[in-house]
Amino acid sequence: MFKFLKERNKLYCFSPEVMLGTFLVEIAMAAYVFVRYRMSVTAKLIVAILLSLAIFQAVEYKICDGNFDLYLAKIGFIAITMLPPLGLNLISRIAQVKSLIKIGYFFAGIFILHIIFSAGSISHAVCGGNYIIFETSSYLNLPYGLYYFILLAVGIWICIDGALLNKKIKRRADALFWMMVGYLSFMLPMAVLYMFNRDLLWATASVMCGFAVIFAIILTFKVLPAYNSKNVRKY
Repeated sequence: MFKFLKERNKLYCFSPEVMLGTFLVEIAMAAYVFVRYRMSVTAKLIVAILLSLAIFQAVEYKICDGNFDLYLAKIGFIAITMLPPLGLNLISRIAQVKSLIKIGYFFAGIFILHIIFSAGSISHAVCGGNYIIFETSSYLNLPYGLYYFILLAVGIWICIDGALLNKKIKRRADALFWMMVGYLSFMLPMAVLYMFNRDLLWATASVMCGFAVIFAIILTFKVLPAYNSKNVRKY
């Protein structure tokens, strides 16, 4: 699915053209969900996730096109900051459990306020030719990384536990299974790439969102149809 070509740091599946194509695909899927599912709460969460991913891809494309703008970079970072609590909210609805949703949104709000009002939160963004390296304040890196890792880990745990508890409701179990697959579709490739090139740690957001187009496809054509099946009780 990916390969190193000519240069060690070149991942040609993340070229600017692919960024633009990914943006268009994610916008199209958001429009499809909007029209097809009449904006149920679950559909709204998925549309929000798809739009957040699309916004980040658009920002990446503009930066790699030579149009760096600090405010544009902040918009992209705000978009991906919302992804963990939105994903956790979606998983919790499917599994019908209470989790760290409010705490997730709270910390997302804290990070977003910091990104907006702190002059040094994002100082620059460098285009590596096929991924973006955001230069963020040193004191933001660790808490932001923990925020992402914890919410993603909690989401995967709820998927596993919820799928086991909902064995008798096959479609709900299927939706949770596909959510887990969707999470792993961008987490595992990033882990493998990091094993080959540890410099990619600084481009984690960009690389993960590049692979997240797989997650977007899974959300649209696997998770949502399963959850909206007649065998799944909505709430």
